[in-house]
Amino acid sequence: MAVVLVTGCSSGFGEAIALGFLQRGDTVVATLRRPDRAPASLAAEAARPEPRLQLARLDVTDAGSRGAAVQEAFDRHGRLDILVNNAGVACSGSLEDTPVELLRLVFETNFFGPHEMMRLVLPTMRNQGAGRIVNVTAIGAIFSTPLYNAYCASKHAMDSISAGADIDTRGFGVRVASVLPGQFRTAIGEKRLMSATSPAYETVASAMAKAREKRAGDVLTDLSPVVDAVIEAATHPDPKTRYVVGKGMAEMLAPVVGELEKLQAFDLQRAGFR
Repeated sequence: MAVVLVTGCSSGFGEAIALGFLQRGDTVVATLRRPDRAPASLAAEAARPEPRLQLARLDVTDAGSRGAAVQEAFDRHGRLDILVNNAGVACSGSLEDTPVELLRLVFETNFFGPHEMMRLVLPTMRNQGAGRIVNVTAIGAIFSTPLYNAYCASKHAMDSISAGADIDTRGFGVRVASVLPGQFRTAIGEKRLMSATSPAYETVASAMAKAREKRAGDVLTDLSPVVDAVIEAATHPDPKTRYVVGKGMAEMLAPVVGELEKLQAFDLQRAGFR
């Protein structure tokens, strides 16, 4: 079975994804900033005799931490078959209210960190002649939600890098895919970074709050559809470029993603692939 490294496993999607691969029979390196505060489900698996799940420290915004986590996984297992870039941070605030320092932090976490994780694992995957990278982005990677433009911009950047890298690397037996969750109940919303809303933007903020209340039924608590999409993206012989998961706006994106797949096919042909 595969050796899988998953980032952002302190809760939510990361925890569920790590357990999903473990249940498949894979060996999992579950990374998080504080392994000593790992969720009980992962801590229990890591404490088993001869565990197939290991906890490892990783701060995706720190270059030394990124390099150490990837090297530790390779030294321990001798290979690395799947990287799941899941770690991320949400951010709310208008463009005018979001200071550049906060914007940079969002991009360091949601784009530059995952981008560098891809760069770190690709030499190993190329040498193996096989590998899979799955980037967990968001439906906001395709369109921008009002007052979440910094977050959506970082996810859009990751979506673009993923689609391009999937073409760049497939000649080496490596594929890259994205999973775009809609609204699921995880800790990312509660932990989001926030800018104070200035009076000029209170009307928009109020309208968005009412819209969220109206569509509260679109927020899903069962994370298994995202886990299933990640596993399919990581294991399917010919994965799609994007897997959109969820209700409401996620369902509305289906035709848009279909058109993007046509553009991906066009670029594949231009790059010499059929």
